[in-house]
Amino acid sequence: MSNTIHQKLKTKESLSKERIVRTAIEMIEEIGIDKFSLRKLAEKLNCEAMSIYYHVKNKDQIFDEIVDLLISSIQFESDTLAMKQQLISVARQWRFLAKTYPNFFPILATHQLNTNVGSQFMNQILMIFKKENLSIQQASYFLRILNYYLIGAGVDETKGYRSGSSAVNPIKLDSNPNHYSLLVQAMPYWADSHYDEIFELGLEMLLAKMV
Repeated sequence: MSNTIHQKLKTKESLSKERIVRTAIEMIEEIGIDKFSLRKLAEKLNCEAMSIYYHVKNKDQIFDEIVDLLISSIQFESDTLAMKQQLISVARQWRFLAKTYPNFFPILATHQLNTNVGSQFMNQILMIFKKENLSIQQASYFLRILNYYLIGAGVDETKGYRSGSSAVNPIKLDSNPNHYSLLVQAMPYWADSHYDEIFELGLEMLLAKMV
């Protein structure tokens, strides 16, 4: 048996869904979601593309598995803590995922959480609201509102305004800064060094209406 065939058989034997998923998320963060493909993933795993199909059906399932992997990493605090503290913990962990996996985050942010992992995650957040004697309608609204904020903040920090090709840049501004003097004064506060403070302030304002 040639070394090449032996290596391929060895790789196939060691291939697992977990390894495929973890390698996929690593690749996406390296090359971006648009350049990711199962062919490139197979090359990274040193296997034939067909070998991947023994473990996952297609690229969509890989995305499902990555979403589950990231969502399951979020830990819930003890339910003896106040609702606000529990939600702050979840929000900060969600933001951590956005900053750690910026290339995949747009998928995570818009992906339906309709797997067992995703459904359990949303149910746990609803339970936090329910234990504050909120109606299911209020709990549902608050979950959606919190979702809006976290998605918006995550996309803005990872793929949004500041990194877009049309982002405001002092070099592009009109020669007469008096036309937008307040904007010129405000722009320094949109730097990365202020993001933590902005996020926490926004979260505090949002939760003030809920608690």
